[in-house]
Amino acid sequence: MRVYVIGRGYQASDIDVAEVAGRFIAWLADDANALLTEVIQTWLWQPPDTGGLGALAESAWDVAVLRAEVIASWRHDPGHCPAEGRAAP
Repeated sequence: MRVYVIGRGYQASDIDVAEVAGRFIAWLADDANALLTEVIQTWLWQPPDTGGLGALAESAWDVAVLRAEVIASWRHDPGHCPAEGRAAP
């Protein structure tokens, strides 16, 4: 895949898609990153006809448990988690 790297004056660069996907998953699943929690909450609130669950979590703990399950499933399924065994960027 060819991309243009912003930090290097928009220089064209080829990237390994699997590596970048793994780095993205590692970043998204990082404990310091609240984005995954926000994505889960948004998905919960979306109506089922738009792909969401159409539910309100009873507590922040319920969202945290779901977040942990999402991360665990990525870690236990290396076919869907290229970040398996790689450090976060």
